[in-house]
Amino acid sequence: MQWLDPPQRDGFQLTRKVFVLPAKPTALDLATKRKVTVCNLFANYEQSIADIVRLLDESYESVVGILLAEKLVHERRKEPRESAPQSHRFKPQR
Repeated sequence: MQWLDPPQRDGFQLTRKVFVLPAKPTALDLATKRKVTVCNLFANYEQSIADIVRLLDESYESVVGILLAEKLVHERRKEPRESAPQSHRFKPQR
């Protein structure tokens, strides 16, 4: 009996989701176009996260966030963050 490991890329476990380009990608707003481009490069052209970061001049965190949000990769953290970290700056009392 052969066990199949789930497919992985760049340290992330891939989902089985198939990414399909929207019918009219040119009609999308700029932020959505960027997300579509990231997903298309990763899912359909099998580009690495590092290549996408370099090609689109995006941050690693931004690219991974898009792939997580679109469910193309699984979360690696055992306890996912619920929201952006809060600043722990000292606030003087008035």
